[in-house]
Amino acid sequence: MMSKFKDIKNNFTLEDKYLPIGDIKVIKDLKVIKDLKNAIKENNIVVTCMGLYNHGKSTLLNVLVKDFKHETFKTADVRETSTNKTVQHGNIKFVDTPGLNAKKNDDKRVMDAIKESDINLFVHTVTTGEFVEKEIEFLNNVKKHWENPEQFIERTIFVVSRVDKANSEQDIANTVEKMSQQIKEIFNSTPTIISVSAIRYTKGQVENKNLMVKKSNIEVLEKSLKNLSDELSNSIQETRKIRLKNKYDEIIRRLNSKVQTNKLEISKQKKAQEEYFIALNSDIKQVENTLTNMYSKLGE
Repeated sequence: MMSKFKDIKNNFTLEDKYLPIGDIKVIKDLKVIKDLKNAIKENNIVVTCMGLYNHGKSTLLNVLVKDFKHETFKTADVRETSTNKTVQHGNIKFVDTPGLNAKKNDDKRVMDAIKESDINLFVHTVTTGEFVEKEIEFLNNVKKHWENPEQFIERTIFVVSRVDKANSEQDIANTVEKMSQQIKEIFNSTPTIISVSAIRYTKGQVENKNLMVKKSNIEVLEKSLKNLSDELSNSIQETRKIRLKNKYDEIIRRLNSKVQTNKLEISKQKKAQEEYFIALNSDIKQVENTLTNMYSKLGE
């Protein structure tokens, strides 16, 4: 198995003339492999942002990439994010995902994105209080389908957004406490939860009001991201190598399955061909016998 793995690993390149390049699935596989190989070589950290529609994901990402005009990640009262969008800022690649349950298949897009992510930001607006049913459903799906659910919590920062809209500091504290309890009930792990205000941070930066910048807690979030990426540095690299190996293993299994399917089809065709020739020979013999009998009668 190892020798097969090495052979396939060494032969998978975009220029490989022996693969059916016209096959869309193969083209996608080759792109994924190329991206996974590049990820191992790079020092970039992929940070994926998720959350319900209109909970402040795009606004948060804009301030994290220092776009105070909020143009990099589109924000609006109508749904703007329908596909994953990636923007590089320093050594971080920020990925904005569609709002959970905004449209059919959006949850799957988000799930696929966080499977390729290094660190996650789960954004929840303070104005809704604790997690709502759709968020709980998504987190339960993560637990159900994730190979190591504890790793998801270890690599996820839960962000309580729009705290400037909260009635009081106590309301914020209550929301954080309830969210923490909900997460513990699902994952049996203690989460990292940070409450922020992107609006305060933007206003503080634009108007040069340091106290407002500090009260926004965005700098606390940035520091947590930096500390988490440093702490998980070795683990992230190892995870990337495992992802690459898993992709090779998946391709090997699929190719082996296709080979077996082709062998079975060839066997069926050979059997059908043999049955056809047996029937044909039988028909020929019957015709020959008929002709022989006819000639015999003519000879009489």
